[in-house]
Amino acid sequence: MVQQLDGPTEVTNFISDLNNKYEKVHKAFEDNFWATKMNLQGCSSEALARTKTDYDSFLADPVNLKAVKEQLQRGDLSEEQRKVLCVLERTFGCYITEDPAAAALKARLNEAEAALAEARNTMQLGYSDPESGAFTTASSVQLRNLMRVAEGEATRRSAYEGLRSIGPFVSEKFLGIIKDRNKLARLLGFEDFYDYKVTAAEGFGKARLFEILDDLEAKTRPIMEAARQRLAKEKGAAALEPHNISQALAGDTTKATDPYFPFEDAVDVWGRTFAGLGISYKGSVMTLDLCDRRGKYSNGFCHWPQPAWRKADGGWVPAHANFTSLASPDQLGSGKTALETLLHEGGHAAHFANVDQHSPFFSQERAPTSVAYAENQSMFLDSLAGDGAWLGRYAVSRQGEVMLWSVVQQMVEDTHPYEVFQQMVEDTHPYQVFQ
Repeated sequence: MVQQLDGPTEVTNFISDLNNKYEKVHKAFEDNFWATKMNLQGCSSEALARTKTDYDSFLADPVNLKAVKEQLQRGDLSEEQRKVLCVLERTFGCYITEDPAAAALKARLNEAEAALAEARNTMQLGYSDPESGAFTTASSVQLRNLMRVAEGEATRRSAYEGLRSIGPFVSEKFLGIIKDRNKLARLLGFEDFYDYKVTAAEGFGKARLFEILDDLEAKTRPIMEAARQRLAKEKGAAALEPHNISQALAGDTTKATDPYFPFEDAVDVWGRTFAGLGISYKGSVMTLDLCDRRGKYSNGFCHWPQPAWRKADGGWVPAHANFTSLASPDQLGSGKTALETLLHEGGHAAHFANVDQHSPFFSQERAPTSVAYAENQSMFLDSLAGDGAWLGRYAVSRQGEVMLWSVVQQMVEDTHPYEVFQQMVEDTHPYQVFQ
């Protein structure tokens, strides 16, 4: 049955006009975002900054918010029209910048952020061989993996130092960006940029978020301290050193499980897993960039140059999702890394592919979409790669052997007591950066 947008025709036309305008600026920005993050030929940080400013300007235009509010005053709106208009109002309200100084500062920030991203992407990163002193180029992903699986402590330390070099490289420009972000937020009436972003996405401010995190941190800290003591007792005090802890936690487990996660099977396993769960993509197109390479953005993500939505006449516009992982097929553990990223980012893609509403404003991951809401499904789906029942069905070697239960048991026993470490990182990081 065709789901048309019922209600007064002039209101439907108004909504359709805003939908089309939004779709245009959204797509222009996202196409440039993907090109620069993937370091595609012909990409331009200037074009990224320009289209991001166009996007921001559309969302921040007070004329759009005023027009939506005027439509909401009508007494003859259909229920569906009112729902769409309320989301438009909420979205425009998150970005409104009536102060010309704030708008100019936003544009300057877009240029600075694009320039810093380009500098980081072209940074020479790597580590020095402890024996020969020869420098080996390696991405941040490869350095983290080396810290996890390298046998020699000197190699792990060198990889760690290579990874740490990113901080000093970006710090000066990044600190300037933080200052301007906070200045922007204060112009908009917020305590700082973090307070602004939290309020826009979650509907409550930084103070309330930190109240929640305070409680979580207090209850988690004793578990974390006990886990540290346990690790030191099992592996020695040196295991707590930053260059050693990844290997102490996952080195043996990665070696034991690696044969059951062939890199070349990752896409197939992802597809069969989602099919078994009844997850579909509602006609979406997906562009995948799976392997790590020089100049590519060093974190997995999923973005949508084309949001899914239903037009006023009932026509369906399927999503186009771009997502990426950072596998190095020749490195130990690469197959599991690729699969976990596919499960996570593919979960995001499935989520927003199935948002069936009469506006693309519903099916985008920026504010007012809650970060917690957006991550909930994806984090559940990537956790399947550590679930015993899932492993017994989908973790299969190139020889067709299912992961042994003894290996599953080893993985759980070796990793579960220490999952608290990552939880503490997520709990305490906002304090360290934004207080």
